[in-house]
Amino acid sequence: MGTGTAADTLGAVTVIATVVGAFLVVVALRDVFDTLLHPHGRGVVSQGLIRGVWRTMRMAVRGNHAGLSLAGPLAFISVIAVWGALVVVGFALILWPHFPEGFAGAGIGVEDRDGLGNAVYLSMVNLTSLGYGDIVATGDLLRYLGPLETLIGLGLLTASISWILFLYRVLSDYRSLSHEISVLLDAERRSGTELAEIEPAVAARVLADLTSRVIAMRDDLVHSPIAYYFHPRDARHALPVLLPRLIEVVDECSGEERARALRFQAAMLRQSLDDLLETIADDFVDVPAGDAAEALAAYRRDHLWVTG
Repeated sequence: MGTGTAADTLGAVTVIATVVGAFLVVVALRDVFDTLLHPHGRGVVSQGLIRGVWRTMRMAVRGNHAGLSLAGPLAFISVIAVWGALVVVGFALILWPHFPEGFAGAGIGVEDRDGLGNAVYLSMVNLTSLGYGDIVATGDLLRYLGPLETLIGLGLLTASISWILFLYRVLSDYRSLSHEISVLLDAERRSGTELAEIEPAVAARVLADLTSRVIAMRDDLVHSPIAYYFHPRDARHALPVLLPRLIEVVDECSGEERARALRFQAAMLRQSLDDLLETIADDFVDVPAGDAAEALAAYRRDHLWVTG
């Protein structure tokens, strides 16, 4: 009776650990897919973690923009670490009930009853494809888990590198857009001439270039939401600071007395700015969609460029 009860308990533990472990692995893989391959780039785990890091950093830095600029990199590293941890723990739970009977090895005491510790160790070795060989699976099905986890680990590494490269391009485009706006505003101030006052064809080309960049920025935020949380230290490169003045320039170019081509291009840029702010309102700040002014104000508050 006692033997049967022990066997039943062991069987139940094996089933539960296997199901929970497989669930964690699936959660990690699904989150990687949703974050990096889905058109809208929104994994449940990654987005929750990124927003948690952002909110924590906003409270911790107390208005220090240099400190807040660390939020994006920390969020990125945290997401990669959590994905790896989910896979490691998931496979460890699948392996754990089979220690020590399903494995052979030397050096770390597989024959003792530290099954969970050995399972975590073996899972980490498999994920990182180190292949020490000090613990070897002897069961028919268990032998396939190691190569499978190694393939997942290599996939995570490749996905992380691809994400870094894509994010670098997005942040480079962000900096280029903000720098172009800053140069435009500085040129108006130093020359004493507004964009709306120069030759309409030239002004329209300037607005057309900005329109394409703003549209690209909006698309980048949709496909790579983490870019929103990379905070620039310098106000000269911060869109929340530059956008209000850019909107003023657009409004000046939209006057009834302006050339039709200039007014048309100004309308296109204003619509692209409204689309960008609507995306920010929908996905990043808690304001109703459709109110561009409130979305911009919330954007500025969220990045600590204004208080209140």
